[in-house]
Amino acid sequence: MATQELRKRANWQTLSGANALGAEKLFQKSLQMALDCAYPGQFIVDRHPKEFDDIYSTYPLSQDILDKIYNIDITVKKANGKPKYKWGISMDFAIRNIKNGKILFGEIKRQDGWIESTNMQAGRGNAHERSCKYFSPGLMKVLRETGGLSEEILPFWLVIVGDITRDPRRNREIAFWFQNYTKNYYMWRNTNDIGDMLDFFENNLLPYLL
Repeated sequence: MATQELRKRANWQTLSGANALGAEKLFQKSLQMALDCAYPGQFIVDRHPKEFDDIYSTYPLSQDILDKIYNIDITVKKANGKPKYKWGISMDFAIRNIKNGKILFGEIKRQDGWIESTNMQAGRGNAHERSCKYFSPGLMKVLRETGGLSEEILPFWLVIVGDITRDPRRNREIAFWFQNYTKNYYMWRNTNDIGDMLDFFENNLLPYLL
């Protein structure tokens, strides 16, 4: 696909009240619209996919560990038949190619930051640090197996919004973490600029879903 094709195909005027949407809804709605225009019926952009909502609660521990901790019966059901104990992760979105089964999972992180009008302490939040769990061997493995994407990229996409995207400290930290994988994170510095986000996705990640 030619560069900026998603941007050119979508009719942004149909995004009524887009500026009133939160970043997560705006991301999902605009990306779905653009993909529908360029690839009718081929992609679904889900919010809060459910694939991983029990990966921790169902993970087996050795008997040696079970003997040393407060243990529970994870097979217990509630009256409605659903598990009584269930915990895992809930990612913010999944971009699914329903024709080939490939999936790109991702997170949208908002955080304050150190910019011209603030001081260094303004960037003390840790939302960006919490995203580092996706680099862990266990989550990397399950995301890659489920998404079916090339090992040339990481199996997740981190979209970052807020003043952190202009913070000199946090930009360096995040760039350091993602060395050689710059396609896997995006600083959405101006969330009114939907076209820039679409260009990044099209040029860096869409090819791995096709």
